[in-house]
Amino acid sequence: MNLDLTQYEIIMVVGALVATWVKHRIDYSKLEAKVNALEQDNRGFKEDLKTLIEAVQEIKLLLAKNQVE
Repeated sequence: MNLDLTQYEIIMVVGALVATWVKHRIDYSKLEAKVNALEQDNRGFKEDLKTLIEAVQEIKLLLAKNQVE
């Protein structure tokens, strides 16, 4: 089985491979940006949650002091 490819066919195959690689790189970059954005949102959420926990602990202490008195 002899596989003879013309220059045109070779150029088309190479072009398709390059286009596929570029598309995957673009998709990867988009996903990477989304992951970074989600991580930033997660950090902000953790900071807010930490502040909320500290406030709840302070309320617990105040309630405990009022019951002791």
